Order: sequence, then structure tokens, then C-alpha cells
Amino acid sequence: MPKLTKKEFEILKRLWEAGRAFTVSEFYSENPDLAKPTIAKAFKMLAAKGYIKGGSFVQSKTNFAQAFTVALTEEEFIQLKKNQASASPEALFNTLWKTAVDKDALLEDLAALLDKYSKKP
Repeated sequence: MPKLTKKEFEILKRLWEAGRAFTVSEFYSENPDLAKPTIAKAFKMLAAKGYIKGGSFVQSKTNFAQAFTVALTEEEFIQLKKNQASASPEALFNTLWKTAVDKDALLEDLAALLDKYSKKP
């Protein structure tokens, strides 16, 4: 999985500790030490990197907002990092497979990588 910035990791840790889904506004309400734009950008990046996933939509006073949950537990994250350090292809694939939100997309990405590197001299 892609590398995290310090701020992204800090937010991910807070999500693990809370153990529930959050909208950006809800997260900000419980973590006012972080700027709301920072939280919004981190949620967007964490989702793009596969560490959190969007879930249900929650109605606030004036609109709807998407609530996000962690895509993998802290233990799975630690195991993933250990596997990346040891980097055996099978261990890495097993961890990716277990944590993949979209397994078909994962297989397509891996197939594209295999094609790319098998064509190099």
C-alpha cells in the first residue's frame, strides 16, 4: 500500500482509536486541534490510497456528507508493513488480497504491472 504522510498516519491512528465511521465535520468536531481542510485532504488521500473507505451518507443540518471507516485494522496495517519489509511476493500479495476493497481492480493492476515489466529487456 502507498506510503502515508505523518498527518495521514496521525488521522488514521485517531480513526482506529475511535472505532467508528466519521464525516469530515464529525472528525473535526472531535479533533479541533487539526484544521478542517487538513482533515478533508487527508480523508481524500487516505481513501485514494485504500486506507479508509467511504460508507453511508449522513445528513447534517443542511446537506449530506459521506462517513468514512478504516479499510484495515491496526493489526492488519502492522502486518502489511512487516510484509512489505520482508517483501516476499507471496506474502505481499496475500496481504494486498486480504485488504483489497476491490479485488477485481487489484488483479487488473497486478496484471498491468506484470505486462509492463515482462516487456522490459
